[in-house]
Amino acid sequence: MEQWPVPLQVIVQALSDWWDDWVQMVLINLVWILCWLTVMLGPPATFGIYYVANRLVHGESLGLSGLLEGGRRYFLRAWLWMLLNLVVTAVVGVNVWFYARFDAVWAGLLQMFFLLLGLAWLVVQFYALPYLMEQEEKSLRLALRNGLFTALAAPGYTLMVAGLAALVGALSVGTVAPLFLGGPCLIAVLGNRAVLERLETYHVRERETDER
Repeated sequence: MEQWPVPLQVIVQALSDWWDDWVQMVLINLVWILCWLTVMLGPPATFGIYYVANRLVHGESLGLSGLLEGGRRYFLRAWLWMLLNLVVTAVVGVNVWFYARFDAVWAGLLQMFFLLLGLAWLVVQFYALPYLMEQEEKSLRLALRNGLFTALAAPGYTLMVAGLAALVGALSVGTVAPLFLGGPCLIAVLGNRAVLERLETYHVRERETDER
């Protein structure tokens, strides 16, 4: 596998991590869905998933206890992240709706600009939460900046790895089944694997030996 393209290595490793702990992934995913039904516990549960995924790619399976621990540890940051996402969504949505009212080329271009801005934000999010889990300084701003720089520094890598995450997300929304079979957990594991590989490639941390 060492001769395969790096993005493909990351994808295979993430799938292997997720599959080896699949039963726990499904249970965590079901609890995550229930947490979102309460609204208040949704964002912390999302951070809990990323916390579990981060430990998983480092060889430690935490299960549901990890979801609870991560949600508790990152509760305030999770809601700050959620509010930030609501603001970005509102800005993008309002501008797309507003410029749709004009039948002009410039309006179409501005619509496209804001749609691309929203897409770029999603790509940054793919890296940002895994970065937050890895950083010694638990700064959401720093995590977002690292996510942006990673996306800009490795566009081809991002296209392949984040593209798979987008496909899983789309299937989860469109067919529902992946939503209940651990799809969101797979996205989190994929993001954490992608960030870990980038940190090792950029020599920010030493490459780990997978002993599992």
